[in-house]
Amino acid sequence: MLTAFEWLCTIVLLAGVALTSFNIFPLNLWVLLIGNLGWVILGVIWRKWSLTVMQIVITLIYVVGIIKVYV
Repeated sequence: MLTAFEWLCTIVLLAGVALTSFNIFPLNLWVLLIGNLGWVILGVIWRKWSLTVMQIVITLIYVVGIIKVYV
């Protein structure tokens, strides 16, 4: 079950990267945010704190970007 979730999050992140490369904005931020939140969850489940911290920081960067778009 976790393996499927891991691959789903990876595919979502790759889709977000593809959207970024084609400059599809701000949809790319939303897709990347969803993928990163999945990796935050996986990092907590696996107790991989370096992964968790990195994904939280990246997620916060996306949140700031999203706020900047709409405010």
